[in-house]
Amino acid sequence: MITDEQKRYRDRANRARRGLLKEREKFGTISDGSGKRYRVCVYFVLSGAPEKAVDFMEWFEQEFSDDMGEPAFLLFAALAYHRVGLSGQARSYLLDAMISNIYMLPYLFSQPLPRQDIWHASNWSEPDYIWEIEEFLEEPTTQDREWFKNQFEDEIFSKLRSKYVETYRLLQHENKVDARRRILGEWREYASSVRANKI
Repeated sequence: MITDEQKRYRDRANRARRGLLKEREKFGTISDGSGKRYRVCVYFVLSGAPEKAVDFMEWFEQEFSDDMGEPAFLLFAALAYHRVGLSGQARSYLLDAMISNIYMLPYLFSQPLPRQDIWHASNWSEPDYIWEIEEFLEEPTTQDREWFKNQFEDEIFSKLRSKYVETYRLLQHENKVDARRRILGEWREYASSVRANKI
């Protein structure tokens, strides 16, 4: 039996998913300027249906294969896979969540990071982004938060985070376009190799 609040989130998830499918049917593609694609997974997890979130994610990965996602979406994708026992996918999405906003996970296990001297590529990577998604951040349980902490302190996560901070600190102080392009290229190559070989 789901609560009234869970039912509201389930309805929101289904409505957003239908909207995406209708757009695909009508136009042959999905532009989704409003970001509905990032809310379906979140809403299904909040509704107590992580298995529905995982089903959506499998469709999302095919439909938006180049989409980098946004931090809350990546966090809830990790939660969905974690709650249905798919640890590899859960770790992969949690790793992406961490580097999309390095402040979010420490905040969730009550060890907040101070603002770092790095280039923040968008508002999604800023520390204040946490307050934009605050309404969703009560969902992780004590056990979820312990998992976040354990993963955050894991060797793979720690090395990738250190490389991220090192890279974006360089970008904060580098103005030459060619140098920035080279630095970003090296970071992307490193991050891709970690995702491919270490998770």
